[in-house]
Amino acid sequence: MAQEKLYLKGDKLLDISNYEFKSIKNALRIGREKTIKKVKDSGLKGRGGAGFPTGIKWEMAAEVEGKEKYVVCNADEGEPGTFKDRYLLEERPLKVLEGIMLAAYAVGADKAYIYIRGEYSKSIEIFSEIIETAREKKILDANLFDSDFKLELKLIRGAGAYVCGDETSLINSIEGKRGRSRIKPPYPIEKGLFKQPTVVNNVESLCCAAEVLNPDSEEFSELGIKGSKGTKLLCLSGDLNKPGLYEVEFAQITLAEIIYDLGGGIKGNEDLRFVIPGGISTAVIKAEDLDFPYSYQAFEKRGSSLGSGAVIAVSKKHDLIDLMLNVSRFYMDETCGTCFPCREGNRQINKILNAFKEEDRKIETELISDIGNTIRLAARCGLGQSSLNFITSVIENYGKELKFGGKIYA
Repeated sequence: MAQEKLYLKGDKLLDISNYEFKSIKNALRIGREKTIKKVKDSGLKGRGGAGFPTGIKWEMAAEVEGKEKYVVCNADEGEPGTFKDRYLLEERPLKVLEGIMLAAYAVGADKAYIYIRGEYSKSIEIFSEIIETAREKKILDANLFDSDFKLELKLIRGAGAYVCGDETSLINSIEGKRGRSRIKPPYPIEKGLFKQPTVVNNVESLCCAAEVLNPDSEEFSELGIKGSKGTKLLCLSGDLNKPGLYEVEFAQITLAEIIYDLGGGIKGNEDLRFVIPGGISTAVIKAEDLDFPYSYQAFEKRGSSLGSGAVIAVSKKHDLIDLMLNVSRFYMDETCGTCFPCREGNRQINKILNAFKEEDRKIETELISDIGNTIRLAARCGLGQSSLNFITSVIENYGKELKFGGKIYA
């Protein structure tokens, strides 16, 4: 029977008076270079979806010179099916705060922002109180634990735009501009918030960094396998008997065990059709192909991604065209409109699917393929580039069932 591995999950961390800040104290003791090395050696990858190595990001930012340096905690959790960051913000906000402090100390920043999704009213309320209490306790805006490090932290409430999950869109939003992506390069590490070097990390990534630096949790860095280290928070939803938040060790549990052991199997004795492994921006995994270890490498081999950790089980009772239309409508509504291929491409995909649904037309797979390739090549941000992953993977796997063929991205 598959078991959880609990490090990020646990008792509530809301009382700052009883929180020991062991990780930041350890970092202050060993210094910036060793702090970065420890995170780098841990193999920690960003947990927001892109999977960029956190230690390398911090190392690059530490080496860049600027008048000011910033750290931004990306808590704009907008990927459908994802709720792990909300759990951390509401149940364990002191771990999030410590992660922000660690990142700021490591890269030499004295100012930080946390950008929380506007719909997360409770998260915003709780974290605002944490910031105020930290100021009163001289944890923020003061020399920390008799060191020369101090940090100013501000909370920004998002305005409900999915695209602000992209780091450059989020930076624009903090600056008071329209939330839309920037052309890269330059990357935020070189020229980010207010044109200064900026590190943007996901909530879960920062909490993992706090575990890496916690002297009482040194085994955390040994969990998993090379290329997939530590644990991952999973948001299980869809047609499962036991949906919820789970924490698993990389490569020590299969996707099948996640669905049938942790998730309790499919509701109503329905048959599973496929699993969306990392939110609707990832390609589906067929029900018969779930028996592989949960890791970055394993998903990559199968042409998909673990993404943000939103594992959605989809049974055979659902209409495939309705599912694709639902996803298509989401991206059509949520595109920021900056990149013409993304804005118009997603609208045209929705039009094609609607025509197939309402008028029983032959699906134009070659046209979908052309539009998808154009969006992937031309969209500035990862959200746009991945907007057709779900739809094209459904067509590739179930085209014959839908009575249309054609290889996507042949």
